Amino acid sequence: MRTHSVTRESFDLFCPHCNIETEAPVVCQANVGFRSSAISQFDEIDAEYHGDTLYVALCRRCRSPFLIRQSLHGVPGEFETITSEEVLYPATSRFSPEGVPQSIRRVYEQAVRCYGASSFDAAALMCRRTLEATCKELGAAKGSLQAKLDFLAQNKTIDPRLNEWGHGIRAVGNEAAHETDAELSKEDARDVLDFTEAILMYVFILRARYAAFEKRRRKPDAPSPQSGPTQGADPDDAGPWTS
Repeated sequence: MRTHSVTRESFDLFCPHCNIETEAPVVCQANVGFRSSAISQFDEIDAEYHGDTLYVALCRRCRSPFLIRQSLHGVPGEFETITSEEVLYPATSRFSPEGVPQSIRRVYEQAVRCYGASSFDAAALMCRRTLEATCKELGAAKGSLQAKLDFLAQNKTIDPRLNEWGHGIRAVGNEAAHETDAELSKEDARDVLDFTEAILMYVFILRARYAAFEKRRRKPDAPSPQSGPTQGADPDDAGPWTS
């Protein structure tokens, strides 16, 4: 297997366990996926190639593992350069806000950035604002956030469990805004962000996805008696969709 001249001894990565940017020294690596433009093995000596290197690195603070894929491009004896580096593990994001209205997505992404900066009180506040924007988008624009959530639940726009989670997010957001002596923990901030993501996922993504699923799976209308099999015809010849 070809060895690559470009190697890394460490990476600067965001550790989700420490919730900070940290150095992660490499503990092992392997070259994989070598692809050459050479027509034969005799042409490989000066043919353009692409290849990948996999690295295992450990957070210097908590020793949590990372798996990184480094993609390379070069010509033997001339140059070799890194074209991309991607963290395969752990996943950098568990939730993609594609499909969420832009006004809500903007506030939610601020919550994510606050959490990533260890500003946990601010993250909870932005999650609360995300709920406010969600209620407005769904037609509940009057009254307190508590009244808005209950209005959506009474109209079955959200189910009782989501309403319960929404009130939990509202309560933590209120504490972050008004309880100046209290400090929100990382664990509580992560849970608030997770519950906010779950509400957005259900209301804006899964609901639309299920509607598309139903439309795709919907069978044609059953034939009327006038358009059914003619007298004397074998019922088995009517096709698989008749009852």
